[in-house]
Amino acid sequence: MDNCVAWKKEEKVYLDLDLDYLERRVGDTIGDENVDSGSKEEDSPADSLDRVKVIFLGAPGVGKSSIIRQFVWNEFFEDYRPTERRETFYPSVVHADRLYELKITDLPTIPYFPVSTHLEWTDFRYYGLRSATAYVLVFDLSNQDTFQYIRTLREQMYEARDMRGVPLLVVGNKQDKLSAVVASGARYRDIVNLVRKHWRCGYVECSARFNCRVVQVFRELMKSIQAAEGTTPSPTPTASHHHHQQQQLRSAHTSRDSSDDKCFII
Repeated sequence: MDNCVAWKKEEKVYLDLDLDYLERRVGDTIGDENVDSGSKEEDSPADSLDRVKVIFLGAPGVGKSSIIRQFVWNEFFEDYRPTERRETFYPSVVHADRLYELKITDLPTIPYFPVSTHLEWTDFRYYGLRSATAYVLVFDLSNQDTFQYIRTLREQMYEARDMRGVPLLVVGNKQDKLSAVVASGARYRDIVNLVRKHWRCGYVECSARFNCRVVQVFRELMKSIQAAEGTTPSPTPTASHHHHQQQQLRSAHTSRDSSDDKCFII
């Protein structure tokens, strides 16, 4: 179970997102039920603001939209709702004493990754596929044929752009549907070994339906982003914006433990 706590703030979100729903749920938490809440954060954890553009990709029905909505909205739809157009979410996340503004883009299934800006403009206009800060590739653990889609997509991505310093996270969703027979099979082991040992990227298994390890997905994502940043200095915010961030973060950490491995959405 994750040691993360998710907080919510009123955020400007476009397309089909319900602002009234967000307002009603301000202050709710998602994530680990066992997170301690008795200690107080002594110092404000963040002194910078970083904007990160994350794109979720996957075959139809793997649950990438459900993972995002479970993290941002703490909601899950039992009926399958295919992603038919681009949807964008703007949560603010604190991880390892840094404040990030995420732009999470959920896209319909794409037939291929564009190898040039011209193809991106003609076939995937406004998707921003080639300019993302990080990618999350999602497959269905109970339907391992869906892994082949992200495997092909990854190969195309490495041919299409310089992926050095671009974090890539692989997520196996629907862990609740992963049978013991499949989990002990050679194909499952081959997939895990390929991702961890050969691709050498982050790998998380989760269940969006039961909100199990969903926060872990974003914690691993932020770890990868920070590792890719290295020692690069963060942009310096204006004084007024910095003061506003400090107030938000002091409020967010008033009754929560602090460690380098904590992840907050505020």
